[in-house]
Amino acid sequence: MITKTLKIGLFIMAVASFSFVGAQEKLEVKETKKGNHERMFKHLDANGDGSITLEEFKAKRMKDASKEAQLEKRFAKMDTDTNGSVSNEEFKVAFNKPSSAKQKQKVQQSKKQKIKVEKKNNR
Repeated sequence: MITKTLKIGLFIMAVASFSFVGAQEKLEVKETKKGNHERMFKHLDANGDGSITLEEFKAKRMKDASKEAQLEKRFAKMDTDTNGSVSNEEFKVAFNKPSSAKQKQKVQQSKKQKIKVEKKNNR
């Protein structure tokens, strides 16, 4: 009987430790993504004035002249206030948006799971 109890206790501790490690890894990924956003913004902001103009964006991102229209569309999506430049906040929002259908689906699934957990915890 004691052996069974010890085995169950060890199993529960192992599961809890794996859950804790998983949570820490997710937190580290978020911090890394935040750092990437800031580094990318500084890289694109050539003159260091705190905003990215279309010219700065093209200068740093255009590798092929045939992609100019695509870059202009991307810049227009980021420039939400349409003032001709992208602020740090606008860039952060654009940088953190899921871009592919798969990413959007993952975000929706995680929201659904979160709601299920919250409902379960409220019972």
